[in-house]
Amino acid sequence: MKKKETEFRHDILNNDWVIISPVRAERFKKGDPTHVDKCPFCSVENQESPVLVYSHGVRKEVDDLKDWTTVVIPNKYPIVVPSKKYEDKTNGFYRKVKAGGFHEVIVFKDHNKDLPQLSLSEIKEIIDCYIDRIDEFKKHDFVKAVIIFHNRGKEAAATQPHPHSQILGVPLIDKEFKAILNNSEKYHDDNAECLQCMINRTEKKEKKRIIFENKDFICYVPFAPKFSFEVIIVPKRHSSRFEEIMEKEKKSLSEAMKKVLSKFYSGFNNPAYNFYLHTAPFDNDYLNFHWYFVLFPRINIWAGFELGANMEVLTMLPEDQAEFLRKQK
Repeated sequence: MKKKETEFRHDILNNDWVIISPVRAERFKKGDPTHVDKCPFCSVENQESPVLVYSHGVRKEVDDLKDWTTVVIPNKYPIVVPSKKYEDKTNGFYRKVKAGGFHEVIVFKDHNKDLPQLSLSEIKEIIDCYIDRIDEFKKHDFVKAVIIFHNRGKEAAATQPHPHSQILGVPLIDKEFKAILNNSEKYHDDNAECLQCMINRTEKKEKKRIIFENKDFICYVPFAPKFSFEVIIVPKRHSSRFEEIMEKEKKSLSEAMKKVLSKFYSGFNNPAYNFYLHTAPFDNDYLNFHWYFVLFPRINIWAGFELGANMEVLTMLPEDQAEFLRKQK
């Protein structure tokens, strides 16, 4: 049987890329994967062989699952199929690329505890897993960027209820993130300073949109959010790469993530939510970019206008959203 490969196709109208991954369809051949008799992640020893294992903050050998607390396994139905091949199949008018990458799942031990319910040390362990896998992906020249995301709840497109994050190493950078990278570079060229550092100073000065702050991070609702109750978690220290985070900053980031997600939990009655990371790709230095996390509850559904215009219609001012979140525990 011919191996199913990932194919990237270029949209000539908007200069973006789409991913065609036939193996993903296999997730649904046996029905809805959220309705299974036995949780596959509670029996992680029956899944793909681990690539990383932690037990109570200590990294272990990958074949030692005794007393594991966080484990990283290859995704059974990956968006990108593991392969070092990069083959540009451009033929006349249209362009497509045959390429591989990595797609892995970071599984938390407790089936009933998501990030807001975890301790700071447990969240830090997950952050350590993120960083370990980024460092591994960087060793492969065909990987240009890393994508870390977390889906919680069916409305957020989570196909398993057991808490887990996902991480991908991919060979291309999407158009929207390229625009963010380019805007950061242009702002630095024009003003001789980092755009996100300037945003940080502005938010601290105005105070209206900050919902939490500690010594290393600020958490704020953006001036022009893409999603309702969107929150940015960003380091105060300028850094383009998440994997270069300092040890003390990991603890502060754990606190910031727990605070924001706990506010979602109490403010919206345990909602579905997503978060993802923007960190500098591997194909260049991007010294003027500043990494950050984006988090948002899934309380609205995008309809025709939002999809067509690529803009959400907000029914509450960002400043009022921030005030609401500040009042939550």
